[in-house]
Amino acid sequence: MLRYVVVAALLCTAPLALAQGTADSAALAEAASKPVLAGKVDLVEGDVRFFDKNRRRRLPRLGDPLYEGESIATGTNGEVHLGMEDGGYIGVRPNTKMRIVSYKAEGGPDDRSVIGLVEGSFRSVTGWIAKLGGNSDMVRTPTATIGVRGTEHEPLVIPEGSKAGEPGTYDRVHLGEAVIRTPQGAVNVRPDQAGFVPRRGAVRPRVLDRVPDFFRPTRNEGRFAGLHERVHAQLDQRREERRQFIEQRRKPQLEPRGERKPAAEQRREQRKLQEQRRRQKTEDERAVEEQRRERLQKQREERREQAQKARLEREHKQREL
Repeated sequence: MLRYVVVAALLCTAPLALAQGTADSAALAEAASKPVLAGKVDLVEGDVRFFDKNRRRRLPRLGDPLYEGESIATGTNGEVHLGMEDGGYIGVRPNTKMRIVSYKAEGGPDDRSVIGLVEGSFRSVTGWIAKLGGNSDMVRTPTATIGVRGTEHEPLVIPEGSKAGEPGTYDRVHLGEAVIRTPQGAVNVRPDQAGFVPRRGAVRPRVLDRVPDFFRPTRNEGRFAGLHERVHAQLDQRREERRQFIEQRRKPQLEPRGERKPAAEQRREQRKLQEQRRRQKTEDERAVEEQRRERLQKQREERREQAQKARLEREHKQREL
């Protein structure tokens, strides 16, 4: 008799367990199917287009997201800057075609960034992913792979038929170090250097004698002044906040039913994380504003010095007459 009671109990609880397992699996599958955020638009000017995985085009606006698997195309007057999820910053230059091949910034050791650069260039201040080492942060071009080690650099691709310079892959390093690799070998590129590998010919990458003239600043180059120091001063904190955010977001999906945190507590934690991100954004904006004021003050002083110099020259000429 006892045996029949146990069997009946198991038959009653099995559907509930199966339903619970199915619900958890569905929740995990839903989370995995959501697009992975890579960055958000911080500046957009001129002809800029985003393309999703299905090649559907959209015109980005300030604050718009860019997801893993999506592409960017800029025209002759187009420029777009992105605040990346790992705390880094990318300024995409005019006449550029690139794609976010792979991206994961959850604060863990398996975070990864792979950018495909078809032509054109961008300037990048890397975030915490580049600090992980190995092949965590890479830029792939038609002729080479650029490995990044916590740096500020400008990869650039000149296509066939361009008059800008010899076709191939270039990388200029401002801070840190980058490695250009091909099947024929690799070369380390250090600050104030530029590396190069041609588009044709199986040759080893090399460091150029000087930085080519086609590495020219754009109209928004001032945004990168002091940016590397500001980004890296807050990188560890941002990574930890991101890790905690991802952990809290996953808990409701992984915890058994009945052990989940109350909705009110979840909302409090979400508000706390949002407040931390707002404070971070405010600090960044203050730093940018302070930098702008210093730049304006410097310009005013230079104008005063020029005016004083011109006045002294006029007085000197008058004395001579």
